[in-house]
Amino acid sequence: MQDERMETAKTPTNGPTSVFDHPLSVERIDTSDVGGAARVLAEAFAEDPVFLWAMPRAETRLADATAFFTFYLRRTRSRRREVFATSDRSAVAVMTPVSQLGRENRTDARDLPALVRTMSSAADYFRWIETFQPDCDHRYLEFIGILPAYRSKGRGSVLLGSLLAMSAREGLPVWCWSSNPRNLPYYRRLGFESGDELRWNSDTPAVTPLLRPPVPYTALSPSSAAG
Repeated sequence: MQDERMETAKTPTNGPTSVFDHPLSVERIDTSDVGGAARVLAEAFAEDPVFLWAMPRAETRLADATAFFTFYLRRTRSRRREVFATSDRSAVAVMTPVSQLGRENRTDARDLPALVRTMSSAADYFRWIETFQPDCDHRYLEFIGILPAYRSKGRGSVLLGSLLAMSAREGLPVWCWSSNPRNLPYYRRLGFESGDELRWNSDTPAVTPLLRPPVPYTALSPSSAAG
């Protein structure tokens, strides 16, 4: 996630796919377009500390990450995940509604592709991170990534701003985590509260859990969103 100010997110539309009326719109992606979304996320996370640790071979990391996200996104329907992207497909996000009645989004090692599942420590690490989710109904922002060539151009702000406004309409908090300390000031300006840094063991990258309490939808103007 790049450190950039929110672009204007106006009122929601009534259309079936467009989430917000904005020159660069935000759309839901169906299962027919997961290949493109997977490639965006793979490029965005190629240098992320968790992926550097989980996929240490530099020569195959991009291909491995693409395979991981392709498999992951193909399970969106069974796991109730929702995939969103900017209309130019330069930024992609994955968000899951989490109910205390189900907690269906918990990562299960059986759901991970072979390249990660065979590394039991990595599978266990992803599961361990998710045990720190809040004990209330919320939306879990699992991934948000921007193609490197489009960073610092407002794409991530438009995408995340739309998702935060959608969650505010529902009266739900948003939970996520970050393995990149440089992203924390950006999240805090958007109203996220950061928890204590977590580290599974001395070999794993540290992560910081983040929670954005529910905010009245009318309060989510561009200026308030930008902090």
